[in-house]
Amino acid sequence: MCPPFDQGAGADTPAPVATTDPDDPPPGGWTLTLQGRQTKVVPIDKVPATVIWDGTKAGDINPSLKYVYKGQSLFKLLAIVDDGKPGSFNLALAKKGYTIQFICRDGYKPKISSKLVLKHGKPRVHWIVAKIKADQPLQGGEAPFRFVGGPPITQPFNNKLSAYGVIKIRLKF
Repeated sequence: MCPPFDQGAGADTPAPVATTDPDDPPPGGWTLTLQGRQTKVVPIDKVPATVIWDGTKAGDINPSLKYVYKGQSLFKLLAIVDDGKPGSFNLALAKKGYTIQFICRDGYKPKISSKLVLKHGKPRVHWIVAKIKADQPLQGGEAPFRFVGGPPITQPFNNKLSAYGVIKIRLKF
């Protein structure tokens, strides 16, 4: 007989189950789902990190953004699914207007208008969907992607000015 303080597992006690950290990538790795006229699931290693947004020069912003981020221009990702011609950004459709919704891991779903992606009729290059921060992959709640450089999007739970933990970008026409 076990003493009352012994918490050993017996035959009728299930073994402890390993828990997964919600910040760990899912099996197969992180992906970004782009949903518009078509749907494309892009593995994180296929999302380029060639465009820089320098948060150190962004003025009075949330301290969590005061880093150099690297990723892909939002408009180039939209171009993959905004019409039947993947890779060609539909400028006329963006000018007409549709909703861009960021789906985040924590359930947050901020929206912006496609019209905001344009400045003087041209797409904004430095509004990026980043996967790198300070030369390291995004970690923790920021992973896998963070929208930076764009208009303020307030995270309701902790007032960060961006959408982070982005796993999907949905276009609503």
